[in-house]
Amino acid sequence: MSALPFARILAIGLVAALCAASPYFGLPAWTPSLATVVALLAVSLMGLNLIFGNTGMLAFGQAAFVALPGYVAGMLSLHLHVPTLAAIALALIVTVIVADLVGRIFIRLPGIFFAVGTLGFAFVVEGLARAFPSVTGGASGLVFSEGTQLSGNAWYALALATLAFALASYLFLVRNRYARTLRVVHHDELAAAVAGIDVAQVKSRAFTLGCAYSALGGVLLAYFVGVVVPENSGVNRSLEMVGMVMLGGPGRVLGPLLGAGLVQWLFTAAGFAKQYEVLLYGVAFLGTVLFAREGLGGLLQAAWHRIGPAGVPPVLAPGRGSEPAPALAPSDGALRVAALKVDSIAKRFGGVQAISDASFEVWHGEVFALVGPNGAGKTTLFNIISGLEMPSAGRVFVEGRDVTAIPVHERAAGIGRSFQVARLVPDLTAAENVMVRLDHIAPHMAEAEKRAAALALLARFGLGDLANSRAAQLSAGQRKLVDIVRAALGSPSLLLLDEPAVGLTEAELDQLAVLLNKLKQQRCGILLVEHNMRFLSRVAGSGVVLHGGVVIARGDLAAMLQDEAVRSAYLGVVE
Repeated sequence: MSALPFARILAIGLVAALCAASPYFGLPAWTPSLATVVALLAVSLMGLNLIFGNTGMLAFGQAAFVALPGYVAGMLSLHLHVPTLAAIALALIVTVIVADLVGRIFIRLPGIFFAVGTLGFAFVVEGLARAFPSVTGGASGLVFSEGTQLSGNAWYALALATLAFALASYLFLVRNRYARTLRVVHHDELAAAVAGIDVAQVKSRAFTLGCAYSALGGVLLAYFVGVVVPENSGVNRSLEMVGMVMLGGPGRVLGPLLGAGLVQWLFTAAGFAKQYEVLLYGVAFLGTVLFAREGLGGLLQAAWHRIGPAGVPPVLAPGRGSEPAPALAPSDGALRVAALKVDSIAKRFGGVQAISDASFEVWHGEVFALVGPNGAGKTTLFNIISGLEMPSAGRVFVEGRDVTAIPVHERAAGIGRSFQVARLVPDLTAAENVMVRLDHIAPHMAEAEKRAAALALLARFGLGDLANSRAAQLSAGQRKLVDIVRAALGSPSLLLLDEPAVGLTEAELDQLAVLLNKLKQQRCGILLVEHNMRFLSRVAGSGVVLHGGVVIARGDLAAMLQDEAVRSAYLGVVE
């Protein structure tokens, strides 16, 4: 039986330690009351950890979703006399609905604009809390006494139970397919889309789920403290939350618990001295940025790897277990239809005509070259075919199906694409990077089946020894080969390879040539952009030449390269 992952072992151990230790082991200022606050705050921070640490969306206004359910529940209880449990449930529902709406509005905004948008929402919530004192309590806060009905020990037990539930659900959620999806979206949204991931949907759901965690911890914390004040939803509290996630370790399962525990304990140990609060925050956060960018969770995991086993489940080695049946080659009927047909494609960017009336076909079992000097429009045409750009005119057909208006992630099953610079997630293994594609073009497959398929394809193309190596440990050439294997997984009808030979050694070029030959034998249509004419002449038989966005030659590759117009446009590279 494989070992439990490190994070799960440490989570169980630390929760058990919290249950056993406070208040008996003599840690200064560590009390059941403080442990209750830490546990509930950690649950709230788990939401930000999912949004920021796992998915890479910097939310500067997350405190709004911690305070909002407290205000809603308090107002329902005080003004409408709704029973406490019903008020809490309704507050959580309202907060999740609001989070979903906010996410839909801001999720498509890039980086800093998303951060500023959530920051603005925090200002709105704080402003509303101050603007209507008769309803919200104004600057003094909304006070409610329902929480006093429970003893301190009962609150402590409830907080630990909530934390255990949150940790268990988080561990169940952020694993395997979903964990890989979040890692790819975090690292490279373009690669994620090409692999079949609906990036906007993934980010929206992660934001809503994260806000649900924040709301659960926030509403219970409000009842425990007995008051919710406008500052709880403000910008300063949001920034403190970001800092605590960074301190604990962004993306680490236990990061929120470690960050909340250390900061709250330091503040309490200083005797709640306001003059030291900002100083403590500053020292802790600066120390993290300068000396422990992976946070406390990263330091603990590094120490675990130095003194004991890594705790990572063993990976099925190539050649062991059952391998998936090879994908069927296209039927005779399918072979009569071109793998790709580009019909009169044009693309204009403002006043610049990038592509004008480009047309050609790529057939099954053919390596078709797209040749041209820099600025000829090759990358733009690649982006149009894969769905990253929409053409100004013309249509794109894959297996006879018009895909011109189909989003990029929906084309992934039929189109595989690699990039000039391999877009792999550095902290995933080669096998896991390859599996990302199957996660979304074949979501019905079991985890073991996807792993077996990825390992089998890597082994078939001579990369089996790299399967369990992290992408960060691979050479640039090896990463490019793995990127191509990922694009080929699932036997797509069409492969788009963007300068695959760049940066490869002679041995790797030979390996690439073998790989392309095997893909041809699978009757896959391959469209290749490449400047290495010596390599291109080994693998491609026909193609087109683009110059200034216009097709100036087409047909047999060797004959085209002798054409005077081609040599005039592309002389330096041809020579």
